[in-house]
Amino acid sequence: MDRATYNECMRPYITGSKPKEQRRLDFCVGAKMCSGKASTREQAEEICRQPKPVKVKGQEVPTVKITPPVKPCADISPMGDWLAGNQEGECRACLLPPVIQWYREELEQNNPELVKDVDSAVQSGDPALITWTFDSIKTKVSEKLKERLKEFDCHAQLHKGEK
Repeated sequence: MDRATYNECMRPYITGSKPKEQRRLDFCVGAKMCSGKASTREQAEEICRQPKPVKVKGQEVPTVKITPPVKPCADISPMGDWLAGNQEGECRACLLPPVIQWYREELEQNNPELVKDVDSAVQSGDPALITWTFDSIKTKVSEKLKERLKEFDCHAQLHKGEK
């Protein structure tokens, strides 16, 4: 498909006034449909809703499916300490992709200027830097957002990250 045809195909997906999340989803759906990666809107939405793979030191880290918690933990370690306490047979770095996604989504809504900090840490591919960044961000946000981010930390720490 040439560029002009692709652009024409994308037009209905990128025009109109929509909320931010709907614009993102529509753009992704249009890209999947127009490039031929999906033949139906449902297939395209399913592809678009999958978490993006994260690379750590050039290798793709397998994504572990976990859902965010609804209740906060009473006793939680800083993420850097938790990562450093990795036990034999565990892959705590494998639990970072969904936590990264949760942090990004919360920060995009509440402190968009801090998203670049998460992105920079992720780009480094260093799990220790990523968790240090999580801990650092919690010192820069409101108490309400800090508690929400701690919920994410808690849920990751309670999940058994198996290799």
